[in-house]
Amino acid sequence: MAKAEICEMGVTELGRLYRRGQLSPMEVIEAHLQRAERLNPLLNAFLLLLKDSARQAALAADALFKAGIDLGPLQGIPISIKDLIRVRGTRTTAGSRVLVEEAVDAADAWIVRRLREAGSVIIGKTNLHEFASGDPDPEGPFGLVQNPRRIGYHPGSSSSGAGAATAAGLGTIAIGTDSGGSVRIPACLCGIAGLKPTTGRISLNGIIPLSTTVDTVGPLARRVSDVAAAFSVCTAKDSEDLDSSWEHFLRRLEEPVSGWQVGIPRQGFFRKVQPVVEESFQKTLSVLEDLGCQLRDFHPPEVEAMPDLLSTIIQAEGSAYHQRYAGKEDLYAPGFRERILQGREIKATAYIEALDKMRELQQEWLGQINRYDAVIVPGIPSIAPKHGATTVEIQGESFPFRALLGRFTRPFNLLGWPALTVPNGISPEGLPTGIQIVGKPDHEIRLFILGNHLERAFGLLPKLGIDPRPGP
Repeated sequence: MAKAEICEMGVTELGRLYRRGQLSPMEVIEAHLQRAERLNPLLNAFLLLLKDSARQAALAADALFKAGIDLGPLQGIPISIKDLIRVRGTRTTAGSRVLVEEAVDAADAWIVRRLREAGSVIIGKTNLHEFASGDPDPEGPFGLVQNPRRIGYHPGSSSSGAGAATAAGLGTIAIGTDSGGSVRIPACLCGIAGLKPTTGRISLNGIIPLSTTVDTVGPLARRVSDVAAAFSVCTAKDSEDLDSSWEHFLRRLEEPVSGWQVGIPRQGFFRKVQPVVEESFQKTLSVLEDLGCQLRDFHPPEVEAMPDLLSTIIQAEGSAYHQRYAGKEDLYAPGFRERILQGREIKATAYIEALDKMRELQQEWLGQINRYDAVIVPGIPSIAPKHGATTVEIQGESFPFRALLGRFTRPFNLLGWPALTVPNGISPEGLPTGIQIVGKPDHEIRLFILGNHLERAFGLLPKLGIDPRPGP
């Protein structure tokens, strides 16, 4: 079997071959490590490849299969970890000069420990924007990540390495963090699926925080079912949407969506997008109708104010955390200093008022979402621009790209709701567009069901592929 073919496979296909004895975890891990060694100099997605420990974990997974011990869907599956998340024996740098000389981690983060217990193979740590915020810094200690859909283009923030690695077949699943869209934005720009789970659904223990109020950790993968597999392993099993059997959970993804009430926001906030994004979104609405969904107008309250409200909370909490590095301000990149450290100037009353307003909006939106099975909105307003672009033009108006990136993702961090991104189109330049499927807290299964149906209907997986494309 060709190594590229192995690297294109998902959790279900790999698991089937493992359990039939037709493919071994070692073969899979070697294929991914070799591909990463070949392509990472181009993409800069990985900061560290854990070759020796990955091979040891692959041998252990194979031995368990041969002994008849089955730990579940992630046994023998290659997974990368954003370098904001502690992995024992590695130095977690958070993409910053501030931490490049820190001691190595003595213990795994909770999610890494859970993945190891499930038999997965941690193959490396991925690049990111500094401390999960700021702008990509070409002068930073680790350099820019490239978008494999077109080299020279933006791969998203801040889990940029996770998005690029997964899109290019350098791992089946990646684990990123999301405080304002940092899983969903790279998923959209790189043409893969990504989940921001319900806030608090997956433990953040062992992850360097940006904002303790809104931080989440979630998986990225080329298939919705692979995202669902990672979620099923990493979250608590005491919810009605999960079952101890992965096979049962996988079957649930095939449940019909005919008759579902799907909310579609019609107001200007979600309509200010590039033409290619709007065209893909309109095609998505047609696909939803073909699936039997009932499209209903969704009127979210005060959505325009939500991105700035989230920024206040993140800046206040982020700057408070970074007080521990007082005296090292010169080591931060300018983008991080401007975005986070200025939070030191936010008054306590403004921060408390922002938290109060957040809780008020959560109740108001919950009253709206209870009418729907899911809500569909665009993932981001534009396709990926070239690296170095500071503005993007939409409908004759120029927008700062950094602020534009999270325009549609930030409201759901503020609400704490789950949101799943799925690619829904490809521009003439070969750059993906994406949508967000949003639901009520703790109802991730509904997002997976609808996302699985849409993914199949779009048929983009083979068109996107895993081979990086050269830039202009």
